Amino acid sequence: MKRHAGLVPLSRDHHHGLVMAQRLILGRSTNPRADWPDDRAQQAARLIDFFETDLRAHFEAEEAHVFPAAARDLGEGARLTGALIAEHGTMRAMIRDLAAEPAARLDERLTAFGELLRAHIHTEERVLFEQMQTACDPEVLETLGARIADAAAVGPGCRR
Repeated sequence: MKRHAGLVPLSRDHHHGLVMAQRLILGRSTNPRADWPDDRAQQAARLIDFFETDLRAHFEAEEAHVFPAAARDLGEGARLTGALIAEHGTMRAMIRDLAAEPAARLDERLTAFGELLRAHIHTEERVLFEQMQTACDPEVLETLGARIADAAAVGPGCRR
C-alpha cells in the first residue's frame, strides 16, 4: 500500500533506521562507499550519535502524535502502541547502557540493538501504519503529518 503523505516523513526516517540496523547486525556496511567504521567501538559511538540526533526526536514524535491517534482509532491500537512504547524504552535503556559502559560485549549489544530496531520498524511500517491508513480518516493522517512537520521544524530529526 502506498504510504499516506502524513506518514511519509516517518517512513523516510525508518529507512535510515533500517540502514543503521543492518550495519549493526552485520558489523559492517554493505555499501562499499559508506563512511562506516570496521571498529565496533567506533560503531557504538556512531549509534549513540544517531540516537541523539535522529532516533530520539523520531521516538518523541511517534509517542506524542502517532501513537495516541492509533490507540484511539485502531481496535488493537492501545495494545500495539503500548508494545511499541515499551520497545522505545528498551532502546533508550540500551543506549544509556552503551554510553555508560561502551567497551563491554560490543558485538552482542550492537547486534541486539540492530535486531530490535529492525523488528520495531517492521512492526510500525507493516502493521501500525498499514492499519492506520485503513482505519483513520484522511484528515487525521493529514493532521498527524502537519504535527510531525512542526515537530521536525522545532528540533533535529532523522535526516541522514
